[in-house]
Amino acid sequence: MLDRLHLFIPFRVPCVSRLESGDPHFYVDLESLGVPLQGQVSRDEDGQLQADYLRHPWESLSTGFTPMAFKVFHQTLGKRLDPGVELKASPAKLLQGHNVFGPTSIRTGAEVMLKWLAGSYPKLFALLDIRETVVYGMDCTYSSRLNDERTAYQVIDALVNVSNGHTKSRGNNYESSAYWGAKESRLKRLKAYLKHTEYQNQLEELKRAGRGDFGARRALKVMSDPRLIEWTKYLLRMEATVLHRWMNRRNIPTKLIDLCAYQEELEGQGRCLIQECWKEVTKDLFAAFGGVEMKVINDDKVYEALLEKFTKPGKGRMTKERMEAGVLKPSIYVEGKPSISYANSIFRTYLSIKDYGWEHTKKLGPRNFYRHVADLCEVGLSKAALQKLNEHDRKSNVVPLLRFVNVDFGAQRPDWYVEPCVEAA
Repeated sequence: MLDRLHLFIPFRVPCVSRLESGDPHFYVDLESLGVPLQGQVSRDEDGQLQADYLRHPWESLSTGFTPMAFKVFHQTLGKRLDPGVELKASPAKLLQGHNVFGPTSIRTGAEVMLKWLAGSYPKLFALLDIRETVVYGMDCTYSSRLNDERTAYQVIDALVNVSNGHTKSRGNNYESSAYWGAKESRLKRLKAYLKHTEYQNQLEELKRAGRGDFGARRALKVMSDPRLIEWTKYLLRMEATVLHRWMNRRNIPTKLIDLCAYQEELEGQGRCLIQECWKEVTKDLFAAFGGVEMKVINDDKVYEALLEKFTKPGKGRMTKERMEAGVLKPSIYVEGKPSISYANSIFRTYLSIKDYGWEHTKKLGPRNFYRHVADLCEVGLSKAALQKLNEHDRKSNVVPLLRFVNVDFGAQRPDWYVEPCVEAA
């Protein structure tokens, strides 16, 4: 899926002026474009307020579903030779209100982004040289379906320390995501994350947006679809970002019209450009997966000890015959089935500590967390051992990580998926 597109659109040559005669720097008249401006306010010699250093800040351009990042660069800046406009957005979100799955077409993604810019700022849009649009970067995203939530978090935990070749773990990872490559890299970036966690966070943000945000209400309606929520469960997403310089080094066109033609030419050969970019970025990582193992510890002995210690006798009950006879003596009670519910509750806390770590379980775990820890200590586990449980015995009962991270390119969308079109967005 094409998850994100970053475009730069220069102004048409007649709209651009030199700062001074012979000066290599260019600019456009920012105040004439009709975009909101920021500046430094000061007073002149007469005490009158004046605004200096005017600029257009990054703006969230309202669309049908989700905002699109937009900024006018009105003058030559650093290595930027031409004034122009930058756009950043997820084409999938603009087209259908979510990015759980979506199209791979760069042409369709660019068209919907340009559509919203033209509708929002027609005067500005008329000054842009659309045919000279350049692609600064793309996010290529594919997913792997895991067995359950526990396995999903275990996979993320295993991925954190995986590095190979130029694909280095960044280090600033989180419980549901892992990152590789420098944050400000001009070539490529890569991250893996649990889609369901991100999706639930997005839902909560949309709910908080309030009734006044039409786009948020419309997106919330789409994303509340139970089919979408179900599809995100246990989904490991791997997002590969390819940037302008990376594409140039591989002779992939970066001019938008040429890139669209190149992608469509590959499609005629039965190839997918987005998939090929993703494979190229992730190949070092997947090569490393073969040598990385993920722990799957057998916890039967812990569970047996908890059952032995904390199984409670069943409550006695009176037989129907004795009740009818009105006989009230201890002998009339029949022992009930033993209860293992409390032992199971302690064991769930143990598994959470093992899978997600001490701090995460303490923060989000059961209210009686410390009581369960004390009970685990009673069956022979120390508090120190529990605090290091998710780091302990990594070489015991392990399986190759590659067995879990299996990306099926033919199963990235459900059978009810309908390809979106720009006109409907």
